[in-house]
Amino acid sequence: MADIVAAYVVPHTPSFVAEVKANGERSETARFFGEIGRHLMAARPDVIVSISNDHFNTFFLDNWPTFAIGLADRTAGPSDQTPEMPWYEVEVASDLARHLFGHLVADAFDVARSLEFQLDHAHLVPLHFLTPEMSVPIVPVFINCIVPPLPSSRRCHRLGRSLAEAIASWSNEQRVAILASGSLSLEIGGPRAFENKTFGVPDPDWASWVLEQIRTGRIETLIEAASQERMLEAGNVAGELLTWIAALGAVGPATPDILVNQPELGNAFAAWTPKGVGR
Repeated sequence: MADIVAAYVVPHTPSFVAEVKANGERSETARFFGEIGRHLMAARPDVIVSISNDHFNTFFLDNWPTFAIGLADRTAGPSDQTPEMPWYEVEVASDLARHLFGHLVADAFDVARSLEFQLDHAHLVPLHFLTPEMSVPIVPVFINCIVPPLPSSRRCHRLGRSLAEAIASWSNEQRVAILASGSLSLEIGGPRAFENKTFGVPDPDWASWVLEQIRTGRIETLIEAASQERMLEAGNVAGELLTWIAALGAVGPATPDILVNQPELGNAFAAWTPKGVGR
């Protein structure tokens, strides 16, 4: 069977690529991604299950799934012209993708599938920093984090658990990493954006509270607090916390190896080694 050997949650801020290119080693973002990247290298995954959301580039309101999985053999992007990011061709682990899809449907998740799709910055910014050679196949999983009604935090936690169960039942003996991404407090283009900026961080205290629950293992408290209304108080795309909650469902009761707050941007970086997994 396959094993989840590590799990990560990082931001996918599209401006990070240009910022790191401009500032190099002075970039705080580069340092944080570097720390996560070293953990990922040590975990030696054969496949990455990438959990994130879409920003009206892969899907649109006429066909907007709550949950979806990409089943194509290959994909590409960024489909949103992320500044300074090169165009990537990305291998999809379509055999695992099909296995996950089948397991989720059997587990009563009405999950959509796509055979023709490209990826925007949500999946590709983390991969750009962590696997720039795109040498590790991925399975892209999409969660609706921005268009109400959002799935409940409990449902997303259960989704993560179901993905972990599916991975454990996969017949291929491969090492699988979970890579989720999203911000904890973020407003894009709305009334709470910073002056002369396209974004804002309406509730950094909420973001710090979320991280404290994760650090201390109070995941049930977090799930109960993370209602749609509470998340959207923290920004119009702060529902991206749902990708964190899905990752927590997949990793189980493990203390994070890395937990870094980036409060001025409403972001954070985290890494886990699931219990019982050796290096």
